Amino acid sequence: MDKIDLDHTQPLNRHRILQAVRLHGPLARVDLGGIIALSPASISSITGELMRDGLIREVPGNDAGRGRGRPKVMIELTPTAACMIAVKLSINRIEVTLGDFAGGIGPVQARALNTLELTSHGLIEALIEMIEGCIAAIPADFGPLTGIGLAVQGLVHSHETLVWSPALAVRNINIAAPVARHFNLPVIAMNDADCIALSIRHRPELQAVENLAVVMLGTGIGMGLILGGRLHSASSGAGAEFGHTKYQIDGPLCHCGRRGCIESFVGDYALYRDARSMLDLPNTDALHPSEEQMQALVDLAESGHPVATSLFQQAGRALGYGLSNLIALIGPDLVLITGSGVRGYQQMETEMRRSLDEALVDTLLAQTEIRSYPWDEDLTLRGIVLQVLAGGKIS
Repeated sequence: MDKIDLDHTQPLNRHRILQAVRLHGPLARVDLGGIIALSPASISSITGELMRDGLIREVPGNDAGRGRGRPKVMIELTPTAACMIAVKLSINRIEVTLGDFAGGIGPVQARALNTLELTSHGLIEALIEMIEGCIAAIPADFGPLTGIGLAVQGLVHSHETLVWSPALAVRNINIAAPVARHFNLPVIAMNDADCIALSIRHRPELQAVENLAVVMLGTGIGMGLILGGRLHSASSGAGAEFGHTKYQIDGPLCHCGRRGCIESFVGDYALYRDARSMLDLPNTDALHPSEEQMQALVDLAESGHPVATSLFQQAGRALGYGLSNLIALIGPDLVLITGSGVRGYQQMETEMRRSLDEALVDTLLAQTEIRSYPWDEDLTLRGIVLQVLAGGKIS
């Protein structure tokens, strides 16, 4: 690849270097050239400027390259150089946290509320109130606040309009523009599953995967789809609504208002709803059973309880046939199954794979690897932080 050294590309190259260090860092300057195809002179010049601007720093006490010759000096992003606010809107819950310049996130503040009762105005007010609280707590040593990201459960059009969400009774709300006006900052809104897919794809070991489907199990069932290395999204804001593809005509009622969706078999609310119809289980929010309640249901299945076992097997069949359609239509290289609902993946997996074998010929099935991905942290907030940073307002 030709070296890119033209003077007019300097702002772009600053941004590319920052993104490379964010993804791969800490890095030695000499290794940057192989990642973004810049000459050593350009890298030295630009990293020097970035260091003077306080955006990168040398890693203290690093001894990489010790031995013969001059040791490598590693550089990393300065986390406090800038910050952004990340917000997650889901059923009956708003969460907010501070993201740093390196892509990290701070403690999460959460507010429980009945989202289905919110008007458009009430939703914007609630978002602004949560964001104001987060801004008030920004440490004094942090650099400028550069943007706000809104990760939402539902269909998002043009990074600003929430077309539909199972969390809300209202529709077609421009949630980005009023927040942007209030804070005089850039604001971007995205589907929560897309945020998770971007967060996972950001991992260095997955950078070479060009076609990746990330299926999110949880309260609902979502999917983020990376095709040709880019996030896929239709102009309508839909385009990867895996949970609302059909498994059974006239099946159980889904939160979207239709019947027989995959989500109506696999979503947390569906599993718990069906379990309560047959077992003496505690009552719960019909839209959002708690983590403790869902883990108790998984524990029952793991102990061999016939009702719980059969529900997870049924969910596995629905998931498997849904994945068979995805593979037949798109043929992703890798499908990762994650989200809080991955807690029950082992109870679903056998039936899921049996359904895949029934639905697909070997040649189609062999082209796609399917595996679970741990849900050690909520990747939604981290994903929207990375998306705000990718906008390059500080470079």
